[in-house]
Amino acid sequence: MGGRRLVVSTTFGFVAGIICYLGGKYGLKDDISTMMFVYILVNRVLIGFVIGVSTLRMHWALHGPLVGTVVGLPFAAGCLLEESNLETAVAALILGAIYGLMIEFFTSIVFKAGRVKSIVRIPRDGTALNPGDAWRA
Repeated sequence: MGGRRLVVSTTFGFVAGIICYLGGKYGLKDDISTMMFVYILVNRVLIGFVIGVSTLRMHWALHGPLVGTVVGLPFAAGCLLEESNLETAVAALILGAIYGLMIEFFTSIVFKAGRVKSIVRIPRDGTALNPGDAWRA
């Protein structure tokens, strides 16, 4: 189930990157360079990838925006490298959360690709995983 989720979320990350580029180029009439197009695409695909591999246990409607915001932070910070680009940086951060929500919605709800369970098991009682492997004094 995890492989399917990763493929779906990464694919929708790519779709989100194309939508983001087209929205900026034709909707906002921004002059987007080839390098900025690649930067947008890589960031949105990375959001999809992280959503696909994440084992965080939370509702999908919180998970997507959280991942989108955290992964989008470097993208928003990169926007601040140009003068008077604060509005673009804030918009990039907000859109990262929105695209994260969109990717998670299509992955979890539309395609029903559930999250994988965590590989690492941490016992709740505080004991070692394998008591025989614990260091002895």
